[in-house]
Amino acid sequence: MKNVFLSAVIATATLASCSTVSSIMQNTFPYSATIIVTQGSPANTQLSAIGVGNSINQLFGSSANVRDIRLSSATLSVTSGNQSMGIFKSVKVYLSSGSSEVLVASRTNIADNIGNTLSLDLNSSQTLDNIMKSGNTVQQRIVYELKSSPTSDMNVKSSMSFSSVPVTN
Repeated sequence: MKNVFLSAVIATATLASCSTVSSIMQNTFPYSATIIVTQGSPANTQLSAIGVGNSINQLFGSSANVRDIRLSSATLSVTSGNQSMGIFKSVKVYLSSGSSEVLVASRTNIADNIGNTLSLDLNSSQTLDNIMKSGNTVQQRIVYELKSSPTSDMNVKSSMSFSSVPVTN
């Protein structure tokens, strides 16, 4: 009888642990997309590029039991090309899924010697539940202005992390 009880306790603890891990995974999740800034893109002109990532439903299925999804970090990194993020004068990052578009991060007055990675200022005041839980592909639009024209194509990767609160029934 002791062994049956002990097995039941272990099975319950294992299920609870899996549920907790699943909840943690859904409460902090990544998003990334890559854009190309082409050689010869004009300086001092507002340009934009679109990248595509996954919604939380595409990552975790339609049961994504989270709410109050907010951006918790955002960076842009040059992954190929011979220029640094210092070539950018300003950057704004928007997310959309369908018709609504939300500014999620931005940065202005970017230093020339910033290097290959740029941390963005977050717009964490707005929840992104409608976009991230829509089930549709999440589209990222980066609006930027360059200080000078790139001498070669640049791949720029955006990396964002989101936080959320579990839905309790």
